[in-house]
Amino acid sequence: MRLSLGPEKQKTLSQEISFKGVGLHTGSKSTITFKPAPADHGIVFIRTDLPGRPALPAHHRYVCGVVRGTTLSVDGDRNSEARIHTVEHVLSALAGLGVDNAVVEADANEPPVADGGAGPFVEAILKAGLTECDAPRRFFQPDRMEYTVGETGTRYLVEPADDFVLDVTIDFKHPLIGLQNRVFVVTPETYRAEIGRARTFCFDYEVEALKRQGLAKGGTLDNAVVVGADRIHNSENSLRYPDEFVRHKALDLIGDLALLGVALKAKVTASRVGHGYNVNLVKQLAAQLDALRASAPA
Repeated sequence: MRLSLGPEKQKTLSQEISFKGVGLHTGSKSTITFKPAPADHGIVFIRTDLPGRPALPAHHRYVCGVVRGTTLSVDGDRNSEARIHTVEHVLSALAGLGVDNAVVEADANEPPVADGGAGPFVEAILKAGLTECDAPRRFFQPDRMEYTVGETGTRYLVEPADDFVLDVTIDFKHPLIGLQNRVFVVTPETYRAEIGRARTFCFDYEVEALKRQGLAKGGTLDNAVVVGADRIHNSENSLRYPDEFVRHKALDLIGDLALLGVALKAKVTASRVGHGYNVNLVKQLAAQLDALRASAPA
């Protein structure tokens, strides 16, 4: 494993830009504002609606929940009111475009769901423009590692690589989904064209149960793909890709891997993924990274 400096500079936004909407799970009206940040700042959410404007760094140590999304809170405290839900799509858009540093101000407890994917965030960030920071990008190339969860069949294999490569597989016993696999070399170009537009999905029989759990309060057919027994329910009356489901799982994985806080040079082969497992993978990668930093000469 090694930590290296790339030839390119870190990136941030050229100017601030806002995006309004409704949170997927909380149903809260929400505005987020992407703002430039200096080199080595990382991605930090700020709750502007709370006293003291608490900061929530996009880092695995701040994760306090992983049910149907990734939630951050102050110090990862599950009882803290200073939290922000469902950050993975925003983080995925930033990571997919190679943005290293940004402030994301939020005036509610969840970013807007937009259309259920990361595409609208991508377009907003690109409209604001990207600019270089005065520092090189850092890359972590981990050692080979495997993480499996026997009872679910979840498996991750991480191998060192010269690029960031995802090989994602899903297998749903449903005629409209079934077995799907996609391999991506993740670059800003491939992210925008092949990943960012893929929308979140659920099965129609899950909707009422989710609402009883206090989830999906902002979910509609305009911001999710709802899978029925024999057809897709959504406002577009079609999928954006024949394999949109596995592409969205790749989108989520990119967002959760951003919680490592450093860009990866690795091939991640993943099957039957979920937010909780993604975050556990990040923690194992972080242990490697911490050990590497601890062994570095002073």
